[in-house]
Amino acid sequence: MSEEKIESKGEGASLEEMQTLLRGAFDAARDEAREAAVSAVRDFAKGIEEQRSHKPPIPKRGDDDEKTEKSRGDTISASRFTVGGLVIEREYRKMERGLSETAREEFRASRNPKIDEAAKRWAHAVQLGDVTGRIRAYHEVNDLYLESLGMSRAALLEGDTTGENPLADGSGAELLPLPLSGQLMVERDRISKMRALATVFPMSAQVMRIPILPTTTAATRAENAAFSDNTPTVDSALLRARSMGVQYSASRDMLEDSAFNLVNQLTRVAGQAIGSEENDQFATSTGTGSDITEGLDGATITDVPEATPSSIAYGDIVDIYYGLPEQYRREAVFLMAASTLGDVVSLVDTIGMPIFQSSLQAPLPMTDSDPAALGFLFGKPVYEFPVADDVIYFGNPLYYAIGQRAGIRVYSDVSGTTQQSTWVIDQRIDGRVIPTSAVDTNNAWRKIVY
Repeated sequence: MSEEKIESKGEGASLEEMQTLLRGAFDAARDEAREAAVSAVRDFAKGIEEQRSHKPPIPKRGDDDEKTEKSRGDTISASRFTVGGLVIEREYRKMERGLSETAREEFRASRNPKIDEAAKRWAHAVQLGDVTGRIRAYHEVNDLYLESLGMSRAALLEGDTTGENPLADGSGAELLPLPLSGQLMVERDRISKMRALATVFPMSAQVMRIPILPTTTAATRAENAAFSDNTPTVDSALLRARSMGVQYSASRDMLEDSAFNLVNQLTRVAGQAIGSEENDQFATSTGTGSDITEGLDGATITDVPEATPSSIAYGDIVDIYYGLPEQYRREAVFLMAASTLGDVVSLVDTIGMPIFQSSLQAPLPMTDSDPAALGFLFGKPVYEFPVADDVIYFGNPLYYAIGQRAGIRVYSDVSGTTQQSTWVIDQRIDGRVIPTSAVDTNNAWRKIVY
């Protein structure tokens, strides 16, 4: 209702007429505002629905399209479509299954169509020996990866590079681009149980000395008396880097024509294989041949005798638990093979209650729960580990040393006749029990052999 219509009534209009006119004006304004709000909500909902739709927008046809396609009726120029790869993105999401939240974020940063395509070009350049193309693709993959993480490229962490090629000093091989290396380490660490528990020493050379953590004793003294000299014996233990890796072959056609970047996929498989081999080495190595310095089975560890030969009982678990010195018991874990775990799960205490508590039953905060732990004995995590059958290890895993030399490396060789590519992905590591006072003295671990 306009102001002119209100004024046209003149000053002689009654109060009731004025109120009626004002009420009508307010109602009209409210109706207009309501219609505008409803229209805005509808437009917003329509926009959301269009964003959710999986159908690509139909482009507007130009004059040239109408002239060339008039005889065919309503058509769409196929060359103007840009499909977002919805099907292939669903395949990437499938590969995330079973990953933790942190691993899933790493996967999404390192596995997407852009990075896979760039990694494929890098692999092709390595295969052909194209140094310029290899360097360009190498940095392209790294830049895409860092961009996915919201960072920009600075000096790479794998080592100093030269102006001619991106090889770290002393590596002797091409280092994997960051996303490939990251994915390999995620898969390796997901499989390798000891790596998540032990102390990792970065190695700057092939051989490294690690200090032995000595022990000493304290005492009281009388006034004006001297303390006894308890200076500990200084000693060290050696780590020697060994190569551990995996080799696979693929034809040139397979590398070029695979739907996904095959090198990226095989890198994940290599990470799982290396993690499994780490488990075996850290568990069983005796230091012979090309094996690492020392696994648990090959170390000199105090044996707690069982009460009844060739059998395990509740009292034996009590003995090994309290047989470990208290200072090492706080972060201690149980490690045993699957067959041994089957024996332990069936044990009961003196009142008939099972002593093994599964990880689902344990009343612990979520932050204290390790998904790799199968359960608990006396509140300490229990891990399945490929040590010898009928052996139970109980100790502080921080007193196991893992030496890590340089980064993840890759080699490639191509047959001149068959164009068959051989790829080797490896790392250089070592491992051993850390002595607690002198070499071959390992008070941080105990074992039962039955």
